[in-house]
Amino acid sequence: MREPKTQAAVFEKIAGPYMGANYRKGITYTWLPNHLMDGTEQVSPRSFMVALFEAVQDTIENRPSSAYPIFHEGIRRGVQLASKTRVSEIREDLPWVGTAVELLAGQQVPIEESAVIDSWEKRGLSELFREEADRMSRDEDKLIRTGPRYPRNYSRLIGELIALGVMQRRKDGRLDLPDVYRIAFSIGRKGGVPKA
Repeated sequence: MREPKTQAAVFEKIAGPYMGANYRKGITYTWLPNHLMDGTEQVSPRSFMVALFEAVQDTIENRPSSAYPIFHEGIRRGVQLASKTRVSEIREDLPWVGTAVELLAGQQVPIEESAVIDSWEKRGLSELFREEADRMSRDEDKLIRTGPRYPRNYSRLIGELIALGVMQRRKDGRLDLPDVYRIAFSIGRKGGVPKA
């Protein structure tokens, strides 16, 4: 468990060394966790298992003659499914996160904070939060969940999303979304894993 070189060697036997023809496409052993990592550099065990299971299934169905039990394209598809699973979990646990981030669909990251705030203002995010809170309080069958601490202060709301690992701030100040969230929310990245 504590020997990365051994783990890398084993994973290479399972999935091959590269995410394509050569190292420029990425190393399979590091590529998978890097694309499942949230903004706090954590990988959900469930996301990891969902991605691997899908990678195996995809290889069986689409590349049965692959030299490896897991074909690199299966890993990509596994990450896409893991993203959907992770976003579904966050929507269930913290519905307000989904409400905020889905308003950025179609955008490209990294993105300026001002562009995020502008999107939220134009689409009335504060009002959507209020409506969501009203709906929750009327639904007696559901537990009443709290929304964001700062529903009207969008800069602080971004801080909450960063603390949750849904967003990251780059060194240049722009905002990014880890692939595990970005893909299922239909937010683009040049050269990134495409949405499923």
